[in-house]
Amino acid sequence: MAHIDTIATARLKTLPSGQLLKLKDGLYRWLAERWRILNRIENNLVFLVHKEGAYGVVVKTGDIDWSTCS
Repeated sequence: MAHIDTIATARLKTLPSGQLLKLKDGLYRWLAERWRILNRIENNLVFLVHKEGAYGVVVKTGDIDWSTCS
Protein backbone atom coordinates (compact mmCIF):
# COMPACT_ATOMS: atom_id res chain seq x y z
CA MET A 1 0.00 0.00 0.00
CA ALA A 2 2.90 2.37 0.65
CA HIS A 3 3.97 1.98 -2.98
CA ILE A 4 0.54 3.12 -4.20
CA ASP A 5 0.69 6.16 -1.93
CA THR A 6 4.14 7.06 -3.32
CA ILE A 7 2.86 6.89 -6.90
CA ALA A 8 -0.21 8.96 -6.00
CA THR A 9 1.92 11.60 -4.27
CA ALA A 10 4.32 11.81 -7.22
CA ARG A 11 1.41 12.13 -9.64
CA LEU A 12 -0.22 14.88 -7.60
CA LYS A 13 2.90 17.00 -7.88
CA THR A 14 2.44 17.13 -11.65
CA LEU A 15 -1.24 18.10 -11.54
CA PRO A 16 -2.12 21.77 -11.92
CA SER A 17 -4.44 23.52 -9.53
CA GLY A 18 -7.94 23.41 -11.01
CA GLN A 19 -7.63 19.81 -12.24
CA LEU A 20 -10.79 17.72 -11.88
CA LEU A 21 -10.33 14.71 -9.61
CA LYS A 22 -12.77 11.98 -8.68
CA LEU A 23 -13.15 10.54 -5.20
CA LYS A 24 -13.26 6.76 -4.95
CA ASP A 25 -16.70 5.20 -4.87
CA GLY A 26 -17.77 4.06 -1.42
CA LEU A 27 -15.76 6.72 0.41
CA TYR A 28 -17.44 9.78 1.84
CA ARG A 29 -20.92 8.48 1.01
CA TRP A 30 -22.54 11.72 2.18
CA LEU A 31 -20.92 13.47 -0.81
CA ALA A 32 -23.20 12.76 -3.76
CA GLU A 33 -20.95 14.53 -6.27
CA ARG A 34 -17.71 12.52 -6.69
CA TRP A 35 -15.84 15.05 -8.88
CA ARG A 36 -13.94 17.88 -7.20
CA ILE A 37 -11.50 20.58 -8.26
CA LEU A 38 -7.94 20.39 -6.96
CA ASN A 39 -7.13 23.42 -4.85
CA ARG A 40 -3.78 22.56 -3.27
CA ILE A 41 -1.71 19.77 -1.73
CA GLU A 42 -0.08 19.87 1.69
CA ASN A 43 1.85 16.87 3.00
CA ASN A 44 -0.36 13.82 2.34
CA LEU A 45 -3.56 15.87 2.23
CA VAL A 46 -5.42 16.96 -0.90
CA PHE A 47 -7.64 20.04 -0.66
CA LEU A 48 -10.57 19.78 -3.07
CA VAL A 49 -13.28 22.32 -3.82
CA HIS A 50 -16.79 21.72 -5.15
CA LYS A 51 -17.27 23.00 -8.71
CA GLU A 52 -19.46 25.83 -7.43
CA GLY A 53 -16.78 26.80 -4.92
CA ALA A 54 -19.27 26.81 -2.06
CA TYR A 55 -17.41 24.28 0.06
CA GLY A 56 -14.44 21.96 0.04
CA VAL A 57 -13.18 18.72 1.45
CA VAL A 58 -9.77 17.49 2.57
CA VAL A 59 -8.85 13.89 1.69
CA LYS A 60 -5.80 11.65 1.64
CA THR A 61 -4.04 10.85 -1.63
CA GLY A 62 -5.35 7.27 -1.46
CA ASP A 63 -8.95 8.51 -1.54
CA ILE A 64 -8.65 9.65 -5.18
CA ASP A 65 -9.66 7.42 -8.09
CA TRP A 66 -6.46 7.65 -10.15
CA SER A 67 -7.86 5.58 -13.02
CA THR A 68 -10.09 8.51 -14.01
CA CYS A 69 -7.35 11.13 -13.87
CA SER A 70 -5.78 12.10 -17.19
